[in-house]
Amino acid sequence: MKKESKYSFLYQAHDGSIMRPESFLNINGGRTLSGSQLRALRIKKIKKNLKVSSSQAGGPAHKSPGARKQE
Repeated sequence: MKKESKYSFLYQAHDGSIMRPESFLNINGGRTLSGSQLRALRIKKIKKNLKVSSSQAGGPAHKSPGARKQE
């Protein structure tokens, strides 16, 4: 059983992996990471309810506005 996080966000690494803020408390004096630390580690803060798979880490694939289905 997973323990529920008290934070409303998660961290996402540049490779798409998701990390919990609790993982960083020991290395940062009991605080979450600052903006400069996030940039240095190439980590983004994401909302907790956002489900991101590693295949979507680069963002969703969008079709160009003029692209239409060939019939």
